[in-house]
Amino acid sequence: MQPLLRRGLAAATAAGLLTGLAAAPAQGQDAPVLTVDFGQLTGAPDHGAVGSLYGISENGVPGDNLLDPLRMSSMAPKPTGGTQHPNGDANDVLEVLAEHDGGEAFVNLQDWYPDWPYQNDGIDAYLAEVEAMVPAMEASPHADRLVYVPFNEPNWIWYNRGSDYEGTTARFFHDWDAAYALLREIAPDTPIAGPNESHYDARFMRDFMEHTAAAGTVPDVITWHELSPDSLRYYQRNHDDYRALEAELGLEPRQININEYGNNRDFGAPGQMVQWAAMFEDTDALADMAYWTASGGLSGNAPQTNVPNGGWWFLKTYSQMTGETALVTPPQNDVVDTLQGVATFDGAKDQAQILLGGGSGEATVDFTGLTLGRKVTATVHEIAWTGNEGSSPAPRAVDRIALRPDANGAASIALEDLDPMSAYWITLTPGTGRAEPVETPWSGTWEAEDAAITGGAVYNEGSAANSWAFPASGGKSVGSLNRADSRVQFTVDVPETGTYDLTVTYGNTFGRNLPEGASPTEQFLTVNGGDAATVTYPSTMQWGSRGQVTVQVELEAGENAIALAKSDPEAGTAYGEAGIDKIDLTPSVVDTYTYPAVFARTEGDAEHQYGRREGVKLNGDEQIVFDVYAPADGYYEIAADTEGKGELRVLGPHTEDIAFELEDEQTLALHEGINRIALNAKRGTLHVHDLTVTGDGGDEGFTHIAAADADLAGTAVLTENRWATEGQAITGVGGGEGNTATLTVEADEAGPHLLLVHYANDERKSGHAYNTDIISRYAEFTVNGEAAATVPMRATWSWNDFWSYPLIVDLEPGTNTIEIGNPGLFTGIGDRQGRTADFDHFEIAPLHG
Repeated sequence: MQPLLRRGLAAATAAGLLTGLAAAPAQGQDAPVLTVDFGQLTGAPDHGAVGSLYGISENGVPGDNLLDPLRMSSMAPKPTGGTQHPNGDANDVLEVLAEHDGGEAFVNLQDWYPDWPYQNDGIDAYLAEVEAMVPAMEASPHADRLVYVPFNEPNWIWYNRGSDYEGTTARFFHDWDAAYALLREIAPDTPIAGPNESHYDARFMRDFMEHTAAAGTVPDVITWHELSPDSLRYYQRNHDDYRALEAELGLEPRQININEYGNNRDFGAPGQMVQWAAMFEDTDALADMAYWTASGGLSGNAPQTNVPNGGWWFLKTYSQMTGETALVTPPQNDVVDTLQGVATFDGAKDQAQILLGGGSGEATVDFTGLTLGRKVTATVHEIAWTGNEGSSPAPRAVDRIALRPDANGAASIALEDLDPMSAYWITLTPGTGRAEPVETPWSGTWEAEDAAITGGAVYNEGSAANSWAFPASGGKSVGSLNRADSRVQFTVDVPETGTYDLTVTYGNTFGRNLPEGASPTEQFLTVNGGDAATVTYPSTMQWGSRGQVTVQVELEAGENAIALAKSDPEAGTAYGEAGIDKIDLTPSVVDTYTYPAVFARTEGDAEHQYGRREGVKLNGDEQIVFDVYAPADGYYEIAADTEGKGELRVLGPHTEDIAFELEDEQTLALHEGINRIALNAKRGTLHVHDLTVTGDGGDEGFTHIAAADADLAGTAVLTENRWATEGQAITGVGGGEGNTATLTVEADEAGPHLLLVHYANDERKSGHAYNTDIISRYAEFTVNGEAAATVPMRATWSWNDFWSYPLIVDLEPGTNTIEIGNPGLFTGIGDRQGRTADFDHFEIAPLHG
């Protein structure tokens, strides 16, 4: 048996979430109740929790396809030219925020220094550095988005108060005033933020605010960090203490920015992230997820340049809650790891949304004050956890019900089998009194720690007591599977005989400290004692930063034994080592997903309609954008349910805007991850109901170009690599003029083509205390002698792990040449030669099939 690897396809959402009607069915007496009052609207949502410290490493990482759907109220970079990290310059982040209509860049000025903790040469030396670094940022055409943070965690760095509170505090106040005065002199229009302590200290905050109020150096924005699981308990108290102090001193209310929040256990886990978002939304605070891992990944929510995980889908769903926020009362306030939520009502769109998570088992959502009529359709979606590095599909609808709110706009929805790692998105729209039931595929989950384990160990991970660890399903995983007899055997029960998708959630950093370096690793898979098949696990950033791999298996109805092992009597010993968190099973079917138009992004004053003709009406320049997920590279069938004449536009990964005549069904080449597909009226009115995308990808219809088929020049050479598709990779491209790889492509017709570049990059800056300082390598693409794009290719965790990078290129009929190089213009810390990534193979096909 040799299962087919289906890259990036996560297991389907588990069935079992039940919802009730206006009168909720009986539940356990202790079922928590989340109450939403749509009669008490509290202003436009801030989307404050979407921010990220070093979440953007450069313009292009993450890709536009992941950033465009997000409402980035703030981001936190380093000063341009700073050396604390090799990427995340303020000017790059400013460009991204401007391009995507985001908010401010809160610049940690002390990240100018290379050391952690920051070297301390005295305040005069530091101020000289500040005077030198600020002009480059002020020269940006987007400098109006800048906010300067002169000190970062001063209570830990340079001003550790210890036993000398008075003396150290006085020294900090002197230095704060000096930095404030200098910034006002050299950048008089740029806001200043502080004090930016590592946590909220009520005594210090009082002393600081009293001093700065008297000295005329009060920050424009008040910042501090919330970096403990206990922040979920104490943040509201801290916020209220500051606001009371502000009022006592007669100060105008300042914007609050929590410019580092959360732990490894939170990011990528929708059920954890909703708890933070709810408390920041309640207090109108901006907040930036902490930087514990690698830059350019939205703090662990963007596993690859254009590939989302469950955490990204949470951020997107939260970002697209429009209108005004409604008053939400959770079952418990200020308690760690409990059911919390955010709700909005948008009268212009006639829709309400509730986003909740953090609870487990049963819960009830009670709402009142809803003004959508006496018939309402409620749809419940699950935003599931897929590991930090597992590719996630769009949220799946798990139930749809017809509600009949009473005269006060009140009704209840009962939920069962809530997964604490998932978030749940409830949409409420005017209904017809009937609702189409949701058919959820059967699925099952089995935890590795509950399996029969030989030669391995169970690890506790991702709890409030171990917040540094990454999240794990069930809070545990199985590792140390490096012995010859290491084996994890699951006993699974499936409803019928057939082909199933088996998704393994795993971690792998094997080989990082070996001379041969990190690489994919392997285990042997057997089903019911049959022949062994090899499962290959790509590298992950860390052991706990889990990815997902899906293979197909044949199972019999009833019980089956599925084993993942280090060795097999016939197959021998597998290479390397992987840790296992869980497995999921779902029947293997072609992936189909329908995106309702009423919840897609719209530009202009589009009209939303509900009932039997539910959809969005577009006129003139109005446009609707669908953020479409593809589980793998390849061709997909796109079915648009529309009325009227229109255009379909592919908004490519590098600002491309390519229009096609809108058809009922058409075939498009999509890349793995998020693809933006826009529809607009060509003349008159276009009524859009939904967009359905069908397919699993694959290389059918694509031209394959092996590394050995490229023409190499200069220092570019073929190198043996067992993990490359055909055992060879191209290295040495770039670092100067003439070091190139050239592809020859025959095109049947002119037009846009999707080019997939399979590359590896493990360029790093070493030595930081805890961050994985990866460095993107740039590649310059020219097509038939004309410059096409210069793009950053994010690190892939090893030189032996090859990811797919998409570009759209225009080809002429007949023979075309695509040249790849880097003349050395794009260099940075650690990338002294300006080399490109290494290349495995290339695939290319017409964008429109």
